[in-house]
Amino acid sequence: MQKPRILPLLYLCAFTAALVAKVEAAEPTFKHNSLTRWLELYQDAKPGSSQQAQSAKAICALGTNAVPYVVQMLSSGDARSEQSAATAFAVLGPLGAPAIPALTSLLNGSDPVTTVLAANSLGAIGAPALPALMEALTNHQFNVSTLASIAIVQLGTNAAPAIPVFVRDLSDSDHLVRERAADALGNLRLQPEVVVPALTNLLGDASLAARCLALSSLGRFQVSAIQAVPTIEPLLHDPEKNVRISATNALCEIEPARFQRSSLFPSAN
Repeated sequence: MQKPRILPLLYLCAFTAALVAKVEAAEPTFKHNSLTRWLELYQDAKPGSSQQAQSAKAICALGTNAVPYVVQMLSSGDARSEQSAATAFAVLGPLGAPAIPALTSLLNGSDPVTTVLAANSLGAIGAPALPALMEALTNHQFNVSTLASIAIVQLGTNAAPAIPVFVRDLSDSDHLVRERAADALGNLRLQPEVVVPALTNLLGDASLAARCLALSSLGRFQVSAIQAVPTIEPLLHDPEKNVRISATNALCEIEPARFQRSSLFPSAN
């Protein structure tokens, strides 16, 4: 019987380990400083200072070359490195787009801290990340879809394609989804011709939180929500104190020349 060839097997294991090590991204450098060092300088600098601007310029100069290493940092398990990685994506913005598949995978992971940082990083990348975030918005895991919702709000006007999804969610059977959608729509303040009527319809919702969030969001639209005023006014006398206060605040934001908080607030108490 031929003896097992153990030695070649050991060589194979060593060769495989070497290949895995090569897959790990090397840390890039710029002007004799490593990416980690530039991130430290950026985080330690006074916000808006020339030192911070210089560090941001260096990080952006590394550009897409920094992305593989930043992804490694984000999934390292080390809190400091993970936070630095999120900072890097915030600085890189759209330059971080090559990381979208990896960040999407992390967003759907089980580590609660990493999922939050991954969502924030996708939001920082901006418009290129919207398709991935919209897909996550329909994820059956509520925490994943909520993080996607928060990240989409970061996109501002680039989030316009998500408006129909949020409007649809205002009619969801889960009150948490309705509340989340109402809050997101108010933060985005886009497409008032569609969103204001949809939020107005939510003022009769069974959920107290949904009603209050709808009022708050209508207030953020200011004069663009003027058509909601006749529906909001009766809520100044709602049995729920929080609704009365939210209605007062909304009216003062929408039509300040007509409604004064000093005159309305007594009825909100």
